[in-house]
Amino acid sequence: MENLIEVKNLYKTYQENRGFLSPKTEPTKALEGINLEIKKGEILALVGESGCGKSTLGNCILKLIETTSGEILFKGENILKFDKKQTKEFRKKAQMIFQNPYSSLNPKMKIGEILEEPLIIHGFRDRKKRKQDVIESAQLCGLSEGDLKKYPHEFSGGQRQRVAIARALVLKPEFIVADEPISALDVSIAAQIINLLCELKDKLNLTFLFISHDLNIVRYISQRVAILNKGKIVEIGETQEVFDNPKDNYTKLLISSIPKINI
Repeated sequence: MENLIEVKNLYKTYQENRGFLSPKTEPTKALEGINLEIKKGEILALVGESGCGKSTLGNCILKLIETTSGEILFKGENILKFDKKQTKEFRKKAQMIFQNPYSSLNPKMKIGEILEEPLIIHGFRDRKKRKQDVIESAQLCGLSEGDLKKYPHEFSGGQRQRVAIARALVLKPEFIVADEPISALDVSIAAQIINLLCELKDKLNLTFLFISHDLNIVRYISQRVAILNKGKIVEIGETQEVFDNPKDNYTKLLISSIPKINI
C-alpha cells in the first residue's frame, strides 16, 4: 500500500515566556524528530495523553501551523515548500474535523451556508453545482436537505459533528485529520459517529489520521496506531499487534490503565 503522507524528522518548538517579570523566553519542544507514514486508504490512530503533541502534529501535517524543521510529504511533495497557490490546492485535498462541534461552527450561519463556504473560498463559481455538492455531502453524513435551512443551535452535539464532517467532505478531500472528534459526545452518539467515519472511509476511499486518547475507540476504528509520548513517537504498528504485544513501557502503561469496553 502506497504512502499518502510521510513525515520525516519533524520538529516543532515553541518559545514561551519564563515569567511575568522576565522578558526572556525558553524553547519548549512540542514535537521531537517525528517520523511517520500514513498509507493511502487507512485509518492511522495517533494516541497519547493530553499535552503530548497530538493536535500539534495534526496541525503541522495540514500546514495550519509552522514547523521548526523537517519534511511533510503529500504524494511525494514537500508541503512545507508549497507557495500560496499550492497550499490552497493542498487544502482542498486535506481537511480537518475539529474536536468541539459547539465551537467549530459559526452560530450565525445556516447549515447550508456553512457547508457551502469552503466551496466559495476555493473558487467554485457554479452556484447550482455548489448546491448539489452541499446536498450530497450532507446526505452522506445522515443530514437531510431540510437541515440545511437550520442553524447550529437547533442541532444536538452529534448532529453538529455530522455537520462538521460534512463540511470536511464537501471539497472531496483525500485525507482527513480527525482531532478527538467524539470527545465531546456521549457514548451512544460517539459510537454512531465512529461508524459513520468507517463507512465514509470505505465509500469514498478516504485516508484518516484519527487523533484520540481513548484506546478502546482506537482499537475499533484503526488499522495501525502510533503512540506519542512527550512529543516523540515511542511505538507504531498494526493496531492488534500493538495491543496484543506492546513493546514500549509507556504503551504497556496506557493499555493496562484503560478500562476494556466493548463497542
